[in-house]
Amino acid sequence: MPREVDTEQRLADIADATVRVARTAGAQAVTIRSVARELGGSTTLVTNYLPSRSALIMNALDQARDRWRDERDEAIAAAAPADRLTALIEWALSSTSDDPVLRTLILEVVANAAVEPELRDSLHRESVEFQAAIAAAAADAGYADADRVAQLVYLILRGASIATTEDPDHWQEEQIRGAVLAAVAGFPRRTEAHADSLR
Repeated sequence: MPREVDTEQRLADIADATVRVARTAGAQAVTIRSVARELGGSTTLVTNYLPSRSALIMNALDQARDRWRDERDEAIAAAAPADRLTALIEWALSSTSDDPVLRTLILEVVANAAVEPELRDSLHRESVEFQAAIAAAAADAGYADADRVAQLVYLILRGASIATTEDPDHWQEEQIRGAVLAAVAGFPRRTEAHADSLR
């Protein structure tokens, strides 16, 4: 009788192996063969679950995205309404040990999005969802034009992902946090929300 395999656990294991390969050899080294080797098996160990390199990368990012979404929602829920945008920004700029590697995989997705519809569509869905979360936090924080604030914050945070990948020694989280908060400080808040935030 064949042994039953937990598909979710196998996908999580493949995602972990994908991150390990990217950490040690770079994002360009992530292939079905290299990940299978990292797992100690044949390529069918991967292709039974993920048929392409794109699917392999998206699996790693999807696993991370689920974790990121949970962490983000917890950070926002723990903050008072007037502080929710700041809490989201603080969360977005707080890296775990895997985040720098995952950013290189995101850049790999961006580089191939034009020719790989699956990657492009996934990237678009994530982008829309993240901007909506920023806009909701900005509205809770009382910004009069929450959508415009969300656009600016989104652009700065996405740019920060590239900057910290290019030159992590120069672009420190504290420095980026100060720049983002200074940029949004100039946006007007609704009068009652501003009064609440000063209490």
